[in-house]
Amino acid sequence: DVVYNHLGPDGAYAAACSRRFFSSSHESPWGAGINLDGPGSTGVRAFFIENALHWIHEYHLDGLRLDATHALVDDGERHFLAELAARAHAEARDRTVLLFAEDSRNLACVVRPAPEGGWGLDAVWSDDLHHQVLRMLAGDAEGYFADFCGTAPDLATTLRQGWVFTGQHSPHEGGPRGTDPAGIPPRRFVVCIQNHDQVGNRALGERLHHQVDLSAYRAASVLLLCAPQTPLLFMGQEWAAGTSFRFFTDHSPDLGRLVTEGRREEFRSFSSFSSPEARARIPDPQSRTTFEDSRLRWEEREREPHASVLRLNRALLALRRDEPALRDARACGVEVSAVDTGTVLLRREARDGAALVAVVRLLGSGVVEIPASALRGAPPGSWTAVLSTEDPEHSPDPLPIGLDPAGRTLQVRFARPGAVVLKVRAGTA
Repeated sequence: DVVYNHLGPDGAYAAACSRRFFSSSHESPWGAGINLDGPGSTGVRAFFIENALHWIHEYHLDGLRLDATHALVDDGERHFLAELAARAHAEARDRTVLLFAEDSRNLACVVRPAPEGGWGLDAVWSDDLHHQVLRMLAGDAEGYFADFCGTAPDLATTLRQGWVFTGQHSPHEGGPRGTDPAGIPPRRFVVCIQNHDQVGNRALGERLHHQVDLSAYRAASVLLLCAPQTPLLFMGQEWAAGTSFRFFTDHSPDLGRLVTEGRREEFRSFSSFSSPEARARIPDPQSRTTFEDSRLRWEEREREPHASVLRLNRALLALRRDEPALRDARACGVEVSAVDTGTVLLRREARDGAALVAVVRLLGSGVVEIPASALRGAPPGSWTAVLSTEDPEHSPDPLPIGLDPAGRTLQVRFARPGAVVLKVRAGTA
């Protein structure tokens, strides 16, 4: 994880070597922006590009995640990221080196090839799926979550397109957000339901499974790992870790005091932390306890309910590895739709015609009717359930999901949120 968008407030001395490191015209959330396009920027660009190549050559890393690339302002003829991508790929020689951009703007140019006018990175963050899931399951509606509806149709759109904002007005940002991602392979979008930023930047550092019932969390995990995009798993997510992940720092006392005060002040506009008493509950980033509380307890993996969640994620990853329908990243083999307000239907088809159909119930109980079109009219004997979140292996208190064939349609009965994955044989779908 390389950070080229700012230098730290303590212990960074690059500016002492040259005043050209910082821009006189661009600002960043951390102060003056990095000088990527002004006088003297040639050396600054080379400094960061050589740093990336150092990690690749000397440490043999096979990929870099570029932090907050939306804060790398470059109005020059060739964007810094395009130059970085070209150099990294060219000098990797016979190795595969991947560059991932964490970027909140939904810009298709980040991953479009250079001959098409893009910057040529390998993949880009798509936070829209995370935001839709949190809005839908946890009810988060403040800050940037206010831009999202968290409905099954919007979730389906996000999975079909890669992101949901393609130029629409964003109330949170006060202007249009996003570009059209048409033609970009699904694998170039990195999606998640947790990551270190989204968890660590919460006031208390709580994870998704701390906010919602485990049945809904299991269903969201199926949606993530059956999706055609590249999934990201955050440490401990795979077993629903009991520990939070909090914002922690280790600055000098004077700077640390400012960080603590600033951290608590950030949440003044949130209804849950509008009072001084509520903000005082926000963990002190400088406290050793804040750090220790964020460390994983690995022994949890052997206990319930963590062990069953871990088995579920392992089973999903095995499906993703072994099933041709999930290995095939072609967009043309993917169909996603909302069956009702709480259910998403995801269909992945392999080149031989075999398909996997994930029925993901995210809200409440109910009976979901799967249309014949999703199963391609396949008779009951031609499909089998290959995974269920209510399998005793995957739930310590299973409430079985019912599968009732009705002609060439299928009724799926959910006692609570959950998911089932069906495999349809080639030649019948």
